[in-house]
Amino acid sequence: MELKEYLTSQMARRLFLVHPPEPPPDLLLSDPGEGIYIGKTRWLNVPVFWDYKKLINSHIAIVGITGSGKSYLVKTFLTRAALIWNSNAIILDWTGEYNKWVRQAGGTVISLGKESLNLLDLAGLTVAERSKQIMSAFEIMLDLNNFPQERYDIEEALDEVYEKKRNPTLVDLVNVLEQDKKKRAARLLRRFLVEGSDFFARESSLEMGKLSNSGLVCIDLHSLPTEEMRSLTGLTILQFLKERMRRETLSEEKGIRLFVVVDEAWKIAGDDRSDVITIVREGRKYNFSLIVASQNPTDMHKTIISNVGTMFILRLVLREYKDYVRNSLGYSPYIDNEISRFGVGDAALNMIFSKRTDKSSTFLLNKIDGEEPLFVYTIEVGKMNVEIEREQFSRMLFELGLTDDQINLVKVEFERGDGMMDASGFVSLLEKFGYSPSSIMTFLRQLGVEEKYIVEVFSLTKRRKAIKGVVDLTLKEGD
Repeated sequence: MELKEYLTSQMARRLFLVHPPEPPPDLLLSDPGEGIYIGKTRWLNVPVFWDYKKLINSHIAIVGITGSGKSYLVKTFLTRAALIWNSNAIILDWTGEYNKWVRQAGGTVISLGKESLNLLDLAGLTVAERSKQIMSAFEIMLDLNNFPQERYDIEEALDEVYEKKRNPTLVDLVNVLEQDKKKRAARLLRRFLVEGSDFFARESSLEMGKLSNSGLVCIDLHSLPTEEMRSLTGLTILQFLKERMRRETLSEEKGIRLFVVVDEAWKIAGDDRSDVITIVREGRKYNFSLIVASQNPTDMHKTIISNVGTMFILRLVLREYKDYVRNSLGYSPYIDNEISRFGVGDAALNMIFSKRTDKSSTFLLNKIDGEEPLFVYTIEVGKMNVEIEREQFSRMLFELGLTDDQINLVKVEFERGDGMMDASGFVSLLEKFGYSPSSIMTFLRQLGVEEKYIVEVFSLTKRRKAIKGVVDLTLKEGD
């Protein structure tokens, strides 16, 4: 009997080593008109459909390093949601990454450097309701728990300004504080009234009531002058949307009516007082799906990671980031090891189903199957290959400072190698464009290249130059 038990346990271990457990097919499969197709499981090739009716809630988190395929996943997901359910989508775009795609897709881009948003708009709420929201946003942005007197002064001034004016703005609120000799409180709020920008000082040109029914909308925040202004704007828009949805009963119609994407919003995704956390906690009460994406998982409060119905984990390299996610979700060491080896479009998927299952809720996808081919460039670095999505790579080169002509030259070199380039050749190309070793090293780190391989790349580049009889004085100075 003991031998039988021993053999049984050994067989179970071997079966696990054949492939990690995956959720039952009946939870993953769905009618194409009822769910969004994502891809196939790595081991059993079961088609995976995102069907919110099978999940504890419709909210989604996405994490992965730059170029791992986050924006590609978001674009594919929203495209299919629009085709299947005629869903609307609002993207709060911190970096300007989505505006080109939204225009190409026939959507609307709203640049908040040109448009205005009045923080004190009631948007159909009572003064008491809106004042509570405004104070909540100020508490997050200004850390008012450390300024109790200023918090009280701002709250009083809000009551006063709503009594005095019909459509007050932030400028009116600051003026009331200054008139009442509450200079410290006024100074705290003045950081949102940056000189040369009257974004918060005018009546709103955004029609919040129409945003949720306008198809695909990108709210471009990256032209606002400060991270604080972007975060306060994001918080305010989320507050308006949440209250609008709260007043509507959950629709019995097929599909999700509105998806809201919050990308790289570290300030509002990491604070447990923000509406991002409230929406995730209250789950099914809201008739929309919140999608939170970031290259740094620690920017997301653990409440988000632990409570969203769906989480996509794309490639992560830093142990700190991997541990943060794994400690929240509790998946196996095997999946943890695979995550650092992912190529572009590879993902681990955690789905928390309404129906109880004994199988693991975290499993591996073979690849995210998108609407368009996923064009990938590969940089050969020592014993590792770094993959990055082509459009994301072009955007990173542009942010590094390359001109359009220089970016095209880089693309030509990759195309000559059928999408591959040796890291030493890539470094040499950037050096020809005038970039210093330190800036190139920083760029390679952003791509996820390990430090030991960065040293190897520069050593190889240096040797090749020596063979050609070129003295690399610049590199010597940087050593």
